[in-house]
Amino acid sequence: MLTIYLVRHGKTEWNVQLRWQGWGNGELTEEGIHGALQLGERLKDEPIEMVYASSSKRAYQTAELIMGKRPIQIVRDDLLREMHFGDWEGRTKDEVIAQYASEVKAFWETPHLYTRDQGELFPQVYERAGKVWQQILENHSTGTVLVVSHSIFLRILLSYLKELPLEKLFKQEPLVNTSLTKVQIVDGKAKVVFEGDTSHLNG
Repeated sequence: MLTIYLVRHGKTEWNVQLRWQGWGNGELTEEGIHGALQLGERLKDEPIEMVYASSSKRAYQTAELIMGKRPIQIVRDDLLREMHFGDWEGRTKDEVIAQYASEVKAFWETPHLYTRDQGELFPQVYERAGKVWQQILENHSTGTVLVVSHSIFLRILLSYLKELPLEKLFKQEPLVNTSLTKVQIVDGKAKVVFEGDTSHLNG
């Protein structure tokens, strides 16, 4: 059996400032660092064989903090990056809403109909999520793997695993920073054991 743990990166300065991150990057906060270390303590006895992390700094650093001194390879992968938001990146949510109210409304309420001439669209990220998932399955048939990525990307990946249509993407609970999701591959099918767990966090 193959077990895959999915983790959202630690909290960043841009998360605190309510900025769209995407392919941009806010630095991890003290809370974000602490959360990653707490998750590392929770997973210290898990027989993790390999870690796949988004190539974005906040995700890769989170993976490093989780693994600590364990001699386990961390593979950076562009396919695990957050959805690209174009010129929204680095701007606050209020700034973007003030200029692009209808597009932001479509983004959250009708993602299957959302369209812009910048950044990525949801079907493109869905395809990217499916591609990287299949690559991981090709590389691992048994054992335990850790994947560190981003909020919207992970919800899209979970939609892919659950075979949910994109219009139901945001009906799922949001994944908080350094939350843990466990997926097991049984007879070739993905089973979500638990989702967005934060029992390792305190404070």
